[in-house]
Amino acid sequence: MLKDLAREQELATGWVNISELARETGFDRKTVRHYLSLDRPPETPRTRNKPSKLDPYKPYILGRLEKYPRLSRVRLFEEIQEQGYEGKLTILGDYLRQVRPTVPTLPEYRYETKPGEMAQCDWAECLASHPSGLERKVNCLSMVLGYSRMLYVEFTLSRDIQTLLECHLHAFEYFGGIPEIILYDNMKSVVLKRKNPSTESDFHPAFVDLRDHFGFTARLCRPYRAMTKGKVERAIRYVKENFLYGREFNSLDELNLRTREWMDTANRRVHGTTHEIPFDRLPQENLRPFTSYPPYIFQKKYLRKVSQDCFISLYGNRYSVPWQYAGSYVNVAVQGTTVLISSGDTILGSHPLLNEKGQLSKKSEHFEGLLKRIREEPCPNPKKKQIQRPYIEEYAVEERDLSLYDAFYVEGWR
Repeated sequence: MLKDLAREQELATGWVNISELARETGFDRKTVRHYLSLDRPPETPRTRNKPSKLDPYKPYILGRLEKYPRLSRVRLFEEIQEQGYEGKLTILGDYLRQVRPTVPTLPEYRYETKPGEMAQCDWAECLASHPSGLERKVNCLSMVLGYSRMLYVEFTLSRDIQTLLECHLHAFEYFGGIPEIILYDNMKSVVLKRKNPSTESDFHPAFVDLRDHFGFTARLCRPYRAMTKGKVERAIRYVKENFLYGREFNSLDELNLRTREWMDTANRRVHGTTHEIPFDRLPQENLRPFTSYPPYIFQKKYLRKVSQDCFISLYGNRYSVPWQYAGSYVNVAVQGTTVLISSGDTILGSHPLLNEKGQLSKKSEHFEGLLKRIREEPCPNPKKKQIQRPYIEEYAVEERDLSLYDAFYVEGWR
C-alpha cells in the first residue's frame, strides 16, 4: 500500500514526500522510508492463537449471562476467582465487551462534598429471589457518606416512619457517627409539606424528634431530579446489580445477614470515583461520634382487642396475651425490635418483633391456669328447659262428684 501511495504521489508532484506519507498512513517516517526501500511488500506476521487464562471459564460466564444478562463485570470476576481464575479484570472486561456490548450513558455533573459534610439517603423497591423461584418485593434503604463513599444498606417490608427511624439508627451505628447534613428525596415519612428553602419544610413530627436528637440538618433534593442525589442512586443500582441479582434468599433475616457481609466487603474495595477504599477514608469524615449521644428511644403505640384465643394482631402477625384479658382492649407499643403489651400501668408481657407476615409468638406463661379454669366451669344442661306456662282460669276443668252421674243413669243406655 505504501508503494502505491508513493507512486501516485510521484506521478502527481514529481517526487515522493516521506513526511506526508507518514501523516497519511500513521507510520513513522523511518518506517515509511524502510518499506519503500524493500524490493517486495513485507509479509504480515502471523498471529498465534495463544490460550487465554479466561478460556476455561467462558462457558460458565456465558451461562451466567444467559440467565442474568446484567451481571456486572466485578461480580463475574469474583465468581470465577472463587473457581480458580488467576487472570486480571481487564481480560474479563475485554471478553464481556465482545459478548455483551455496553450501553452509552448520558454525561453527569458530579458534585463532591467535604469530609463529614453530607450523606444521601433514599428508599428503593427491589426484588429478592427465593430458592423456589418466586420473587418478593422488598424495600431497600441506602445511605451513603458523600466524601468517603461508605455505604449502608438495609432491607425491610415497610417504609413507615418507625422503620425509617430504625434504619437511621442502624446506619449511624455502622458509620460510627452522624454527618452534618442528610439529603433526602421527598419521601412522605420525612416531609409532610415541601417549602422553599427545603430546610423550612413541614417535616414529620417523629422524624423531627430524631433529627433534633442527633442535631443534623435535613435537606430535600429537587423534585423529579433523581441525580441530585446521584451518589445514593448509583449505590442502589450497585446493590441491585452486584448483590441482589443472581442470588437467592430464604427469608428477610437471611437477606439482611448476607447484606451485612457483602457491605463489609464492598466498603473495603477501591471506589471507582475516589480511587480509594471507603473504610480508609472514613476516619477523615470526622463524624460526630454516635456513642456521644444518649440512647434514642421511641415507641409506636396501638390499641388492640385481645381475641378469645388470647392473641392480639400487629403488622400481620399474632402475639399472645395473658388469658385473663381475652376480649379486653390492651395497649401495644413497639420499641425498637420489641413489642410491649400493657393494660393501664400493668405490663402484661413482651415479644420480639416478627419481621415476616403470618407468624405467631406464643408464651406458655400467658396460658397457665386456663385449662384448670375451663374444667372448673360448670357444664350447662344441653337440653332445653320445659316452658312453665301460667295457669289460665278459663281453661280450668270443673271437678264433680261421681254420684251426680248416677242420678242421670237410665236403664238401657250404656
